[in-house]
Amino acid sequence: MKNYMVTHTLKSDEAMEAYFAAMETMSEADIRGAMKNEKASFQMQWNAGKNDKIMFCWWKAESPEAILETLGEMGSLFDNDIKEMPNVMDFTD
Repeated sequence: MKNYMVTHTLKSDEAMEAYFAAMETMSEADIRGAMKNEKASFQMQWNAGKNDKIMFCWWKAESPEAILETLGEMGSLFDNDIKEMPNVMDFTD
């Protein structure tokens, strides 16, 4: 699978409320389970909570379309800017 960084920008205040309301009902395990399949796997997210409508996510996926398919209906809450990141430098030990 390829690495992708995705900027998910919530489309409205209503979309933000819907997103965070849904997230409050799910555990991290629930989220991981819903965002992983044979074509795409959500890895990590950075966000500022309700202080900003932008989230940055790292995905491993076969294609941008696989990410959108995995997001399903939730993906419609966002404008999704998907960028493949072929050059990865891992500085962790």
